[in-house]
Amino acid sequence: MIITKLKIKKIVPNNGLIGFCSFIMDDCLFLGNIAIFTNMHRDGYRLVFPEKKIQEKSIQIFYPLNTALYFKLEEAVNKELQV
Repeated sequence: MIITKLKIKKIVPNNGLIGFCSFIMDDCLFLGNIAIFTNMHRDGYRLVFPEKKIQEKSIQIFYPLNTALYFKLEEAVNKELQV
């Protein structure tokens, strides 16, 4: 799993939300609109993946299937934000 072209768009902080990120994985898949929040339990930031709300139900658009990928993405974002 190779993460390239990580881009971060900062926003005015709002309830812990500080921005959004996108990246390309393995030079063949673009993933975007991943929210970046401050982490309440440790230094750095945490990621929240996009959802679509249909009536009362939230449907996850995409998300990591294992914690190894999640932590690799989180580490890349924290490194880019110099945490």
